[in-house]
Amino acid sequence: MDNPVIDELQRAGVSYQLINHPPVYTAQEADRYVRGYQFARTKNLFLRAGQVFYLVVIDEQKRLDLRALRQQLHSSRLQFARADQLQEQLGIAAGAVSPLNLVNNSKHDVRVVMDRTIIEQEHRIGCHPNTNRQTVILAIPDLLALVKRWGNELIVLDL
Repeated sequence: MDNPVIDELQRAGVSYQLINHPPVYTAQEADRYVRGYQFARTKNLFLRAGQVFYLVVIDEQKRLDLRALRQQLHSSRLQFARADQLQEQLGIAAGAVSPLNLVNNSKHDVRVVMDRTIIEQEHRIGCHPNTNRQTVILAIPDLLALVKRWGNELIVLDL
């Protein structure tokens, strides 16, 4: 199966580990298949404020306060994006949201909001590569370099 994320990782020379598993729809489900691997476990939320889209990457154990995030971003009311917007912006369906989906964001207009503790306290991160049937584990600096390479804005906040 041709996967643009895997192709991009290889083109960029990024070292990664690929884990195949049954489809998962939550971070908790994914944890069953990646036991024993060490990486930041996150939940990835696709939000919007009007026509501005945000991909929020937060530790899976944290609960996101949308009101506080809105204030930090100086934005209008945040809400979850609709399924059609997720498909249009990131080329995927619900259950496979990941920072690696940004490879599909040809306008480079989705803003990435990442929890500072993930960057400062973790070395590696697990992400879906456009499918919820696989998890890619890669170094966090490599992920941040990919976001920059793809031209998306990165916002680091204390979430």
